[in-house]
Amino acid sequence: MRRFVTSLFSLLLLAVIALALPSLASAHDVLQKTTPADGTTLAGMPSTVSLQFSEPPLAIGTQVIVKGPTGDVATGKPTIEGSTLVQAVSPTAPAGSYTVTYRVTSDDGHPVTGTFSFEASAGADGSPAAPTPATSTPPTTLPATAATSTVAGASASTSNPVANEGSSLVPVLLSVIGVLVVIAVGAFLVLRGRRQQ
Repeated sequence: MRRFVTSLFSLLLLAVIALALPSLASAHDVLQKTTPADGTTLAGMPSTVSLQFSEPPLAIGTQVIVKGPTGDVATGKPTIEGSTLVQAVSPTAPAGSYTVTYRVTSDDGHPVTGTFSFEASAGADGSPAAPTPATSTPPTTLPATAATSTVAGASASTSNPVANEGSSLVPVLLSVIGVLVVIAVGAFLVLRGRRQQ
């Protein structure tokens, strides 16, 4: 009896390991570094922006938008160099504040999205930022409710890799439970047959 219990425990352990390994291998890619770094101020506009991930992303569904004072200044399609995604920037991009919005496909097939920003004191051609015209009109204050709605909407649209990863583990956990139930039923039938003998 003790030998049978030991064998049953070994089978359960192997089943759990076999089902857990694919879920660990399919974890989403994580953004590790951006160039320029988020929130930095540069002396001049860079010719490219790059994003380094924990694993090489898939080429399908890749998109990078570099939006500044004149709109999107990204030129051509982004390229993947190992685990780094590189996007070229227009040589006529002016100075100003820029927001980079990216979407890549993780090696497990799930989309990974996000944003980061930077500021360029001079354009790609070396021209400085245009001076802001003086104005006597006081800035308009938005209602508190509108500001609250904007913040709430921004928070809701922010991707949560941890939550996505947790939801992707649900099928794996259900599979583990199913295997355990099948093994338990089989063990019960074997024990019952031995007792009848």
